[in-house]
Amino acid sequence: MCAYMGRRISAVALILSASMAIFLWVLSGSHFKVCLPPEPAQLDKYVRTIGSLDQVVDLGIKLSTTLAGLGAALLIGLRKGMTLTGPVKFFVLLSTILFVQSALYAIWWRTGIAELWLNDCPPLVAESRLQYRFNAHFYLFVAGLLSLGFVVVSSFFADQNPESNGEFS
Repeated sequence: MCAYMGRRISAVALILSASMAIFLWVLSGSHFKVCLPPEPAQLDKYVRTIGSLDQVVDLGIKLSTTLAGLGAALLIGLRKGMTLTGPVKFFVLLSTILFVQSALYAIWWRTGIAELWLNDCPPLVAESRLQYRFNAHFYLFVAGLLSLGFVVVSSFFADQNPESNGEFS
């Protein structure tokens, strides 16, 4: 029992450490360069680019929050009769954390875009300050999908095992 709790604490500590490392990486690109307002001919290019990226982020926020809610519902056991094994609980917890972080970085990216519009300097969308936030959002979302994919694949193989007694592993 004590070894099992030790593994859980180690897993949570690992997830929190990775989360902090990603946060520090995103924060490392936090300085804007001096802004040179774009020429009117190039402004349309930035407006379209920011609009396209914003649509990607909007979809990511919606999917991330939905999938994080699904993960939380699985973890707190809203469906009776479904049991989760230790590894599956870990991957559901991991995917939930990844989706929540993905939504956080997407919102942080949008805050940076608002700052660009406020300062009337759309060319800074290509600076590392915003690129790191967008990349963190995207890669955390993909990592969450991979983690959730592990849960789906393991449930498929659990259904193939006649000795599983209905357990979701």
